[in-house]
Amino acid sequence: MKKLKVSELRAELKQFDQNELIELIVGLYKQHAEVKRTLNRYFMEGFEQEEVERLIESIKKLDSSNARNMFRFDQLREGAKLVKQADAFADPVLRNYVRIFYLYYFVEYVEKQADVIHSVAPGELNAFFTEFERLIKTIQTEPELVVFGLTEEVDFLMEHVPAEDKASLLKWWEQKKRSLNQL
Repeated sequence: MKKLKVSELRAELKQFDQNELIELIVGLYKQHAEVKRTLNRYFMEGFEQEEVERLIESIKKLDSSNARNMFRFDQLREGAKLVKQADAFADPVLRNYVRIFYLYYFVEYVEKQADVIHSVAPGELNAFFTEFERLIKTIQTEPELVVFGLTEEVDFLMEHVPAEDKASLLKWWEQKKRSLNQL
């Protein structure tokens, strides 16, 4: 099959009216994942950044005092729900940014209150650690999506997250950072 040159493609496209061009692009969008990904990035980047800011503000609001919910055991679960909203982002760095912000924001609370949360609301603690495990998996499989620009926050997490074998977690993290710095 002969491939069109860009000039030939332009000449062909000039024969279409606006509605025909729209339908052509929509058809390509529906049929091809790469076209979908490219157009989503093209049209949604600003939208996603605004959504990141909205999600971060929503996570911060979870930490505010509420007379009806003095102990705030649901804030970890509600925060994890907000992180899941970021899973729809086309940009994986923005997805991870929201996840890391959530974990970073609540890690000291979890560190100090883990025993109480575990005895009263273990599902809340599970929501937090599920997101932490997703972060660790991302660091293992696609570290460039997490490390660059967010290393300080991840350092803080690794230091403060309550873990049975914190020494090996910290050792693993230091090795991972060294190996990335060598790239």
